[in-house]
Amino acid sequence: MIDNFNDVKETPNNKFADSALGKKSEGSVLDKFADIADKALAVMCDGIKCCPIENGEWTGERGNSKWCPDKNYVPLKANPEGKTWDEILKKFGIDGIYFKDGEPDFRPISKGNVEIKGFSDDRTDNFDKADIELAKQKGCSPEDVKRWRKENGYTWHECRDMKTMQKVPSIVHNNISHSGGISEAKKGA
Repeated sequence: MIDNFNDVKETPNNKFADSALGKKSEGSVLDKFADIADKALAVMCDGIKCCPIENGEWTGERGNSKWCPDKNYVPLKANPEGKTWDEILKKFGIDGIYFKDGEPDFRPISKGNVEIKGFSDDRTDNFDKADIELAKQKGCSPEDVKRWRKENGYTWHECRDMKTMQKVPSIVHNNISHSGGISEAKKGA
């Protein structure tokens, strides 16, 4: 018998109506609320669908707790030296990355946070705007910011609010799956 949300959340199509509980309520007074439940479930699942699953573990609920990578695993992206997660995490003084509603919080390892105007689904354009804004903060040129990013292995993380940009280590950012501002921009949010 299905009696709680945990029995519903792992449905194959992420639809309440397709779950055992949804089918049980079919034709009842609850049937008219299935559409509402499906929409809420879709929003919740969309927020966490890009969160990490393999090569680590969550301290709590997936997408709403800390992701702790397997310290012995060697991530593949932006990692030419073949460092393990243990070496990477120690270098940046962290033991994982916190997520809230499926969005990673890279602030603890960010070397610059800026807000840009005119966020788009064009990553290069967003990066250029972020370089300009950080250059204003630091009193240098946007070219200096871009050069520093490239030489030190940093990238811009585009936050879901479609304005905040965080300058973070590529080796961490590129190896922790997530959705961010580009995903939101492509949805037309």
